[in-house]
Amino acid sequence: MLAISEDAATAIRGIVESQGVPEGAGLRITREESTDPDGNPRTDLRLSVVPGPQEGDEVLEAERVFVDPDAADLLSDKLLDADYVDDDVRFSLDVQAEAR
Repeated sequence: MLAISEDAATAIRGIVESQGVPEGAGLRITREESTDPDGNPRTDLRLSVVPGPQEGDEVLEAERVFVDPDAADLLSDKLLDADYVDDDVRFSLDVQAEAR
């Protein structure tokens, strides 16, 4: 299962508790397959604020993160972290320490 650092959890709370975001909203992670400019296959992850989970999503309730079933396997051994650059949040993924 995806692990979430304290920095990422704080950033997510700040996003989903923002004014204008409906109560119960969360951050949804989806997986998209595409190709790079050279035509090679590529996997992209998208983060979006949504009102609630969709059917089949893996829900990390404490952090209000919803993981699309297509992304869950890819993220099962990952740690979601966050850094602040000026006023922007930058999320990153790393392999969990115990999975290395």
